[in-house]
Amino acid sequence: MSTDQRPCVLVVEDEPDMNNLLADILSAFDFEPMQAMDGQQALALLGERRPDIILLDLMLPGISGYEVCRRLKTSRDTCSIPVLILTALEQLPDRRAAYQAGADDYMTKPFVPDALIDRLRACLEEARHAAADAGDAVRLVLEPAGAPEDPKVLNRFATALYNRTDLPPTKIGALRQQVMTVVEAAGVWAAAHGGTPAVRVTMTLDADRFRLVFEPLAEGAAALLAEYLAPEATVAEALIDAGAVDCTRPQGTCVVVEKVLRPQEE
Repeated sequence: MSTDQRPCVLVVEDEPDMNNLLADILSAFDFEPMQAMDGQQALALLGERRPDIILLDLMLPGISGYEVCRRLKTSRDTCSIPVLILTALEQLPDRRAAYQAGADDYMTKPFVPDALIDRLRACLEEARHAAADAGDAVRLVLEPAGAPEDPKVLNRFATALYNRTDLPPTKIGALRQQVMTVVEAAGVWAAAHGGTPAVRVTMTLDADRFRLVFEPLAEGAAALLAEYLAPEATVAEALIDAGAVDCTRPQGTCVVVEKVLRPQEE
């Protein structure tokens, strides 16, 4: 990390002119740039020094930006480093795929330097708050509305699991993947109903357990949850088979998914 109080930004951009322009902008706003021309070089640099934040292009030679982001966000060593995507890809599927890979924020080119700096600072501030709250229980709420940004809350919860538990990446990955299936289904429902959320997901994590409570918010949402989270449903079975959770169970109109945390999970 930065040693002179200037936040260190790892710039991962394969176009030399753009890479140098970004470095100049960062320097002008009192950031310290590190520069990588591709994903492989970026991962190598991360083995030598930890930046405060990563500014990542998606269209890279060799390892794509999506894959770089996924690797960063599924490693305990790097999952807490915020990743801001800066790309020419502006379609909703591109944005959604970036958030599914674990991105913290997403901007498109061309960009306004002041706006880029504001987004970098916002990502850094959110990361600082998360670090300051490390001793507290985590509680996050997600109401999928069909927006590409829906996975962002789930990304924060996955990062907390990496940081605060000994659960192996395979179990955290299975949890995130299967819960994402439910979130996406709820998002599709919301998008088809004018953006009205069908489901609220409340995620909590303390020293003893993590719990996800899926609460139906609209008529028909209970059936949607049952389709995915009833004990015999595909998502519920996949979560339990992977060892990602201990059980899924009804609680009134809600469905509770939870796991008791044990020391040194295998």
